[in-house]
Amino acid sequence: MNQGSPETPGGADALLLLAVAAGRDGMLAGHGGPFGAVIVGPDGRVIAEGCNRVTSANDPTAHAEVTAIRAACA
Repeated sequence: MNQGSPETPGGADALLLLAVAAGRDGMLAGHGGPFGAVIVGPDGRVIAEGCNRVTSANDPTAHAEVTAIRAACA
């Protein structure tokens, strides 16, 4: 499963660790639950990351993957 690229050494494993870190950091900052996500472009570069903000934003759609997509579109 670990398929590296020049932009993401370690491939999927490294990306998963980035998502875990985003979730942990968001939780510790009081944004919401321990969930994180990263958006990766076709070249393997991380475009955006997000964390769960359902409770802090009072937004039932603010799951980690949605906040990452919103950040990528901003």
